[in-house]
Amino acid sequence: MSDVGSARRAKDELKAKISGEPWCVGIGVEREDGVGFIVRVSIRSGGAEAARAVIPERIGGVLIKVIENDP
Repeated sequence: MSDVGSARRAKDELKAKISGEPWCVGIGVEREDGVGFIVRVSIRSGGAEAARAVIPERIGGVLIKVIENDP
């Protein structure tokens, strides 16, 4: 299970990498039952392919969850 500090570090690392991308809406940390803390990345509708090419599944053991916003 990942702790909040690890998730915040992963968020900051990911934010530095993708915050300027046109498909990136937001990046946050949230708690998920059974997993601990994760990083949630919200992307614009239609941006999933580009986002998944850049965003890893995990950073330092912290799960990265990509959520596509509805149009």
